[in-house]
Amino acid sequence: MSGAAAPEEPVVTTVDRGAAASSRPGKPPKRPVLQRLFGISLWGAFKLVVTCVLVGFFLLALEFDPVADDVNVVGALGELLRNLFGAAVWAAKNFWKPLLAGASIVLPLWVLWRLVSLPFRK
Repeated sequence: MSGAAAPEEPVVTTVDRGAAASSRPGKPPKRPVLQRLFGISLWGAFKLVVTCVLVGFFLLALEFDPVADDVNVVGALGELLRNLFGAAVWAAKNFWKPLLAGASIVLPLWVLWRLVSLPFRK
């Protein structure tokens, strides 16, 4: 076998690699930068709209007016944090009773369901 010449491999340039990468079977071509940056699904657009509405709700609740002469973004964020902390304290004080009442019904049913479905789980 010492007399047999090795088959010569083709030379691949960078231009050829780019063409080969885009025509590879099983791999979709790379999307343009703007489409990758701003391309969004319908569900993603819905979540974005809901987030905008919630942030707008908080801004309106704080009476934030960006065109007012006395705009204080740091003060508005501090007020937002104080209100969120106050809401969390209120929720902790007032929601433990319904939590316990609901848990007295839900947790036994959950445990029962887990026991019944145990043979069917992997």
